[in-house]
Amino acid sequence: MITAGEVLKNKRESLGKSIETASLDTKIQRRFLQYIENNQFSFFDSEVFLTGFIKIYAQYLNLDVDKVLALYRRSNPKRKEPKSLKKEPKLPKRGIRADLLNPKTVITTLLILFLTLIIGYIGFQIYKFQSPPELNITEPLSDIETKLEEISVKGKTEINTTVEINGTSLEPNDNGTFEKIVKLNEGINIITIRARKDGNNTLETVVTRKVTLIKPQEDSEDGDQSPESILKLEITDSSAWIRLDIDDENKLSQVVEPSTLEYPVNNKFYIITGRVSSTKLYYNNIPVEWRPTQTTGVAELSCTVSEFTITCE
Repeated sequence: MITAGEVLKNKRESLGKSIETASLDTKIQRRFLQYIENNQFSFFDSEVFLTGFIKIYAQYLNLDVDKVLALYRRSNPKRKEPKSLKKEPKLPKRGIRADLLNPKTVITTLLILFLTLIIGYIGFQIYKFQSPPELNITEPLSDIETKLEEISVKGKTEINTTVEINGTSLEPNDNGTFEKIVKLNEGINIITIRARKDGNNTLETVVTRKVTLIKPQEDSEDGDQSPESILKLEITDSSAWIRLDIDDENKLSQVVEPSTLEYPVNNKFYIITGRVSSTKLYYNNIPVEWRPTQTTGVAELSCTVSEFTITCE
């Protein structure tokens, strides 16, 4: 019987995506994706987190979420513990409240709780000290095209962390945020962002972004310039999973953080969003209305372009 992990792994490999790329795009740690693909569900402490990760992974790979979850439940059914047929004897009411409120019991409980919190805090600090810093890049997205010769790199990391962008170091703000303008060369530009903990160069997190600079075409001899057909995608409030195909070429298939993206369109485009409330679409700065959908939060549009007018289904 085919399992949910096999379906997800086969789909990822058929798309030519590495497990590292899937981890970066879905923001799910690589080891969790490997547990899911290998059907090692016992490594997850919470059923809620496990099913949530499977749903995000299936959406990312453009699979039927309900079918994947059904395969998971079929191979990993929940077992209910049988209820005991014997009734536990009732304790006498007299003396119970007095025993629970005994000063010695209260002091012992508070002491154990205090020691547990102290040990937990120390353990957490040791874990943070030995772990690479978190690094979240909000702008730019990867694999985008632009006509601007400069682009802003924005993100957030942990405090007491040094950030390096294409070999140039900068200090984040007190809250860990940072921003730097990067000049682009014509063609493909790879922007490398590194975050290192102060005093420990062995612990670093690396994120890359691919940005393509397209030089605008020169004006024709008579000075006329053909008008452009531009599709603008705006993600507001919270991130959303987006798939965008323009003129039969895939532009996006990933979780998109709040940002504004623009793409030229010649003939047609197709878009699907996992969070319609946070996704706004404009064609030549004219809002494009989403069609009603029965699936909460999910919507899609397929539009054709003719003489700078769009027709959507």
